[in-house]
Amino acid sequence: MGNEVRIVDESLSIRDGHLFIEACDTVHLVEKFGSPIFVFSEKMLRSNIQRFKKSFQDNWPEGRVTVMPAIKANVTLATRRILTQEGAGVDVYSPGELVAALESGANPEVISVNGGGKDKEHIRNAIKAGCRITLDDVDELDLVEKVADELNMKAKVRFRVRPDFPNLWRPTAFTLELVPIDLGTQAYKNGIPTEHVIELGKRALKMKNVELVGFHLHTGRHHDTLWYWQGMMKQYVKLIATLKKEWGGYEPKEVSIGGGFPIPRDPFGRMMNRLDAPLFMVFFPIMAFLRILGDRARYATLSTVMQLILTRTPNKKLAPTIEDFAEATMGSFRKAMLQHKLNMKGLHFQVEPGRSLYGNAGIHLSTVLKTKHQKKPIVWNWVLLDTTYFFLTGGTYEQHLHDFIWANKPDARPVMTADIVGRSCYGDRMIPEVRVPDLQSGDIIAILDTGAYQEVSASNFNALPRPATILVNGSSAEIIKKAETLEDVFRRDVVPERLKK
Repeated sequence: MGNEVRIVDESLSIRDGHLFIEACDTVHLVEKFGSPIFVFSEKMLRSNIQRFKKSFQDNWPEGRVTVMPAIKANVTLATRRILTQEGAGVDVYSPGELVAALESGANPEVISVNGGGKDKEHIRNAIKAGCRITLDDVDELDLVEKVADELNMKAKVRFRVRPDFPNLWRPTAFTLELVPIDLGTQAYKNGIPTEHVIELGKRALKMKNVELVGFHLHTGRHHDTLWYWQGMMKQYVKLIATLKKEWGGYEPKEVSIGGGFPIPRDPFGRMMNRLDAPLFMVFFPIMAFLRILGDRARYATLSTVMQLILTRTPNKKLAPTIEDFAEATMGSFRKAMLQHKLNMKGLHFQVEPGRSLYGNAGIHLSTVLKTKHQKKPIVWNWVLLDTTYFFLTGGTYEQHLHDFIWANKPDARPVMTADIVGRSCYGDRMIPEVRVPDLQSGDIIAILDTGAYQEVSASNFNALPRPATILVNGSSAEIIKKAETLEDVFRRDVVPERLKK
């Protein structure tokens, strides 16, 4: 194979028969740090944030653009430090995330404290630090005013709004139910309904220690197209124009459009699984009808059909680029602002990417423990890994079908359909019904696009210690989060003395 190098993406390549992340051989990473592990590319993370900053700023010459990554997508302090070095702000949701944001050295002026149910201490800490507070609940304005008065400090706030989206009629990927986006957005709990925002805004504008600086919108990951973002901006600006009229000509100093942009390889699987439903509706009656053939013939037929029809293929169609999203989003936003005669000069524009920023900067390396095969009553194959979908809980909830590469044999030809499964006692079908090569114990899989919402959502089901996280920078690799021990797993447990007798 010589010294051939094949590029997978900006951080991944295949060299001399192994998968590399930057200049690090993933097989050697497993040998050095153990398995399973999460691995991050510093190069990819820096590249992503730089592209977001440049593309959105290029499309918004009217004012400043700040990229405020959602720290909930990856709360690892080292990766957050990288983003701080790149001048990024922060979208935080919880008190813990606020601590992490401040610990990372982020400028409080570009930390947005979002989320519902904020308690008094959380609000106090945000005001003292000088952060923005995004109001999410009807009663939150009064609490902010009370704390600001106690501190004798000015609290800078904006309303998280909930526009109506009758123009967004395609199926949403957010809810389990098959409904259009305009209804799916109604199911999202965050944001203050417009019927309440109107009166709250009038009150906020009269408060001595509260400054209403603008608006915030985040609807979640409903669709992976430019069409969705263009339609969302149109309705967002329409609502801003309505509030300007209701509030006597109020013009915001800043607006945020949140996040929800897809990862380029976009493993989001809920829509794909919905497409399986019609197939199942046709296939199930056939399976039942085949009983007339007798068990042996029925299972033989089903084995053939399942191998041909039920094999899944991870998404190969790339989503629009960061630059595409910036141009489409900002173009639609500007057009709507002009239509409603709203001021754009000096308007501070903010965007809060999470999955699209961190996602393709991370991979998950895991080792094959066992393979299992059966021919009767139907053909089925399993590849058991030393990891679990409980370490990838965010993706499990969103029904991801991740692309993957066999790190130590990337060119091996697929020869069978198998379930790639984890080692918990659940079914743990991590990557079900995919084509795999002939595998042995010790082979290594790289599950791609696991940098967002994965490690941060990992759990200890079956008392499994969570893996370490490694940061790669060129040819160097460092631990940025230690692997848990069994002692760590049980550290919070307290057994009353009476139960020890």
